[in-house]
Amino acid sequence: MSYVKSINKNNLRVARENLGLDTTEATKGISASKKNLVAEWESGDSLPTWAQVTKLSKLYDVPDLLFFSEDAIPKNKTIPDYRVNADEDEADNAKIKKLINLVITRQRWLEKNLKEEDFPKNQLQGSGRNIESPTELASFISKKLDINLDEIKKISGIDAQKKVLNYLFKRAEDHGVFVGKTISYHRIKVKDMRGLFVSNDYCPFIIINRRDARAAQIFSFIHELAHLFRKSDAISNSLEFRNVRGAGNAEEIFCNKVAAELLLPKREFTKEFYDRNDIDRLAEIYKVSKISIFYRLKDLGKVRTEIQGKLE
Repeated sequence: MSYVKSINKNNLRVARENLGLDTTEATKGISASKKNLVAEWESGDSLPTWAQVTKLSKLYDVPDLLFFSEDAIPKNKTIPDYRVNADEDEADNAKIKKLINLVITRQRWLEKNLKEEDFPKNQLQGSGRNIESPTELASFISKKLDINLDEIKKISGIDAQKKVLNYLFKRAEDHGVFVGKTISYHRIKVKDMRGLFVSNDYCPFIIINRRDARAAQIFSFIHELAHLFRKSDAISNSLEFRNVRGAGNAEEIFCNKVAAELLLPKREFTKEFYDRNDIDRLAEIYKVSKISIFYRLKDLGKVRTEIQGKLE
């Protein structure tokens, strides 16, 4: 076996920490050895083989040359985790951290190129951070991105929700927001992550979980837009826009309220009360999930108490 002669121990450590792995988990990711090889390499007690460096490079998703470079690998910023009732499985959490690492790596590359081409900083990010009303922020976002609810309601057909997503994505992308979806390779469960916003002065990213239902993706995307306009990085998995028994993060609840106000504004619901058939019809009109319609109507006091238990 051919061993490397030296290695940048700090870069080994930072690349691992950026993924949220401990040394034992990292070792298991590249070897069946009972020894904690990664801990030995980071401490300088031993050195890896070239084959092990290649495996580590793939696991950490960084070029192997950085393990030998004097240039320090930047330590990733911490993205606030606002998830509710997500799995505590380390492997599942590592998948999300790996996705975040990939996004940040791409952001660094894009930022460097955009600066070289004299692109201005993104003007949308943080522009609504001083707006304290969900209704006002929803209106602000609609105006800035030219999102027209009447146009959304007119979209019909079997692919209506897909068309609405494309409509919303294009509005954001036309204003310098980078939008993407997870792919099968990421293997991230919906209950663990519905959406992700990672800020950057030049190239903010919004990622939506492809595994989620399209109706839920629409709501999640507006939610992440709220994070963008408030410049509040976040990992999200909840569609809740009410504070249920004190659970949930205030920032998440606020952003969900913004999504509800933008997609399901109060002015649209003029009946005194709505029933199950109404909810089915409204979900089709507004292209969001039935549960989102139900909770919005309940929040507005437009669902009779006697049928709430049957719908929740």
